[in-house]
Amino acid sequence: MAPSRITTRSTRPDVKGSSREARPGLEQKLDQMLAALVETNQKAEMAHKAVLGLKDEVAEVHRDNARLEELLASEARSRQREDFDEEVQQESRGQLPIETPAPSRSRMQGWQSRPCEKSIGRPSSIGSS
Repeated sequence: MAPSRITTRSTRPDVKGSSREARPGLEQKLDQMLAALVETNQKAEMAHKAVLGLKDEVAEVHRDNARLEELLASEARSRQREDFDEEVQQESRGQLPIETPAPSRSRMQGWQSRPCEKSIGRPSSIGSS
């Protein structure tokens, strides 16, 4: 059995237009409301998809920013290494170094703790009996 609209009789007396005459107007209003709800639902779905797309874009921007920060940090370390190497070369030539920021404490400690290796070219005594 196919679904159909159920109609009921009004218990009110007919006054200025019967309830039967009012039903088509109510059905039309209900149809309009249903159409408006369908349209609103479609717009909500489109907005939801847009928000999800923006969320993905934000995540991508965060990943890109992290990569760029890593590159900048790497570039800064390379620049510090180059500056330090240049300073060492100038000192080894007997030139006064150009005014540069003082190396970090860890760099100074690392520099002082490394003894000059005079055994370059000679076999190492480590591991020999």
